Amino acid sequence: MSQAAEREMDGSHSVLARDTPLAPPKLPRSLSELMTEASGTVGAHRTAVQKRSRSKMENVLAAAIDLLVEGGPEAVTTTTVAARAGVSVGWLYNFFDGREALLEEILVSCLQDLDNRLERVDFHLGGPGWKARAEAGVEAHIEFFNETPAFRAIWFSTEFTGRMIRANRMHDNELAAYLARTITQVRADAPKVPLDVVTQIFVGMLDKGFDLAYRESPDRGNEALLEEMKRSSIEYLATYLP
Repeated sequence: MSQAAEREMDGSHSVLARDTPLAPPKLPRSLSELMTEASGTVGAHRTAVQKRSRSKMENVLAAAIDLLVEGGPEAVTTTTVAARAGVSVGWLYNFFDGREALLEEILVSCLQDLDNRLERVDFHLGGPGWKARAEAGVEAHIEFFNETPAFRAIWFSTEFTGRMIRANRMHDNELAAYLARTITQVRADAPKVPLDVVTQIFVGMLDKGFDLAYRESPDRGNEALLEEMKRSSIEYLATYLP
């Protein structure tokens, strides 16, 4: 094992000493909080505070998701959502600038669901059991894609532009940064690459893998592509993690 000194992972571009255990890193942000910053840039421009308003907002989101799944993004308008949710269009505009904001709110809710799933399987890359947790995290991603037709409808639509793309990238960056902060040890023969770059590449491999797999088979994903995505992305991490 290397004699290099231990280093805490305070910097976003930390490169760990080879095969050297670290002192416990600062506790990373909870996975369930990864969307906190991104959610403030898209979707509703106000938060429903009163109980009645929160209930209406839940109905609006459910109506928007149903319309999206039934008819695609073009079916989601302020008029159709208001009618389905049983609210007035005027009430809707108290919270949303237009149909794009409704679609953005669906994206936020879907990514929040993904993060909750990742938290439930304890997705991180620290310690000797990192590979099992990485596999569980990839499987949670696959289950999310399979079980969330609303997200697939947005992901593959021409409406997935502008602020939605930025919010999705912010989420990917937060996830990559979170994973980098959880790494506690690297291989002695690992390339000298900043850990946040390693995890950004890992998250990017998942993104591209899902894009290929679900364009090929929109409902359940191409199993061969998903298996290769899982294998290759984890093997990539194994280049760096012991």
